[in-house]
Amino acid sequence: MLNRKIQPTVNPIEHIDMVKAEKRMLSNGIPVHFVNAGTQDVVKIDFVFEAGTWFQSANLVASLCNSMLEEGSQNFTAAEIAEKFDFYGAHIQLTVDQNQGFVSVVSLGKYLPAILEVMEDLIKRSIFPEYELEVLIDKNKQKWLLENEKVRTLCQKKFTQVMFGNAHPYAINNKLEDFDVIKRDDLMQFYRTYYHAGNCHIIAAGMIDEQVLGLLDKHFGGSDWTQEQAAKPEYEICTDPVKRHHVEKASGIQSAIRVGKFWVPKTHPDYHALSILITILGGYFGSRLMTNIREEKGYTYGIGSFVLTLKQASYLVISTEVGNEYIEPTLAEIAVEMHRLQTELVSENELETVKSYLLGEFLRDFDGPFALAGSFKAINDFGLDYTFYDEALRVLRNITSAELMTLAQQYLNPEDCYTVVAGNVNR
Repeated sequence: MLNRKIQPTVNPIEHIDMVKAEKRMLSNGIPVHFVNAGTQDVVKIDFVFEAGTWFQSANLVASLCNSMLEEGSQNFTAAEIAEKFDFYGAHIQLTVDQNQGFVSVVSLGKYLPAILEVMEDLIKRSIFPEYELEVLIDKNKQKWLLENEKVRTLCQKKFTQVMFGNAHPYAINNKLEDFDVIKRDDLMQFYRTYYHAGNCHIIAAGMIDEQVLGLLDKHFGGSDWTQEQAAKPEYEICTDPVKRHHVEKASGIQSAIRVGKFWVPKTHPDYHALSILITILGGYFGSRLMTNIREEKGYTYGIGSFVLTLKQASYLVISTEVGNEYIEPTLAEIAVEMHRLQTELVSENELETVKSYLLGEFLRDFDGPFALAGSFKAINDFGLDYTFYDEALRVLRNITSAELMTLAQQYLNPEDCYTVVAGNVNR
């Protein structure tokens, strides 16, 4: 019988076994990174193209081009594509970020031959039918109208514009009129330029055997799909010299707040230690910002800090929504918590709590084949290898409160931050 009056022994995590991605080249040179793991006959395949908003010549082109891939191809209508995926219980996901466009599919391994037949056609031979494009544009326009009624959307848009400048692709600057000027020819040109073998790599996870790799080569390794990679455009960051900005939303019951600054990239030697510091500040439910501004002051339901690491830039953001009367007190308390980290040592108990939390998150990042593939992508995109994670564990185990204070003094000065508030400040 267990004696429940005796606490179980707590054993520290000494080593984490991770299945590392392997690499194979298709016949036409497309690299395939794959994680062969898991016990279920399920496969996830990500076709990754350098086709994010960084490469578009006009707003909406990258996202609409990506979304249209499932709306009709040379051999399948949009309805037939949807019916195929539904019949085989597969799931397709089309997404775009600042740098890349993704065509992802999750399927049972036994149905992969039928699914990849459809995937090949919609990726290689998409036709962008006019009617489906009109429907998609109208749907996205309605979504835009709804989103832009929210103060958090207005705040985030303005924050990226302040940080990068309106003309930079990392700034969110979509306008309603953009939907009315987009043309099918714009999408077709973008598709022909960026969705091809010379601009693609594949990440696969699950039960990946020679049969799966053979299917990928059969459908995507041929010479019918080759093209030189297009030149990557260059953009200059034009940060607004004014540190504080306000976006008026007269009907806003609450106001959204963004406070942040440019941050170090993943390749920087301070990156891992700073990740711990930002977790203490606002990266988990027991963080300084949550304890002070949510639990003690009651200004908000939630507040957090996170770092957005992009290929060409990284930045820290503190994000929350508060009642209009709490805007200034909240900003003051954010500065207080930054100063505390600069002047007071983090207690041993708090540091151990955060270390345990981050170790748990670390384990979660390598739990299962899909998570393993995601962890590989997180380093591969930045030209890093698995020593990145070894160093993260080393820093996490050995970081001290004194080192964190030094980092806070160097990186967490409130005077260096940009602040954007969206809402009705005069309410």
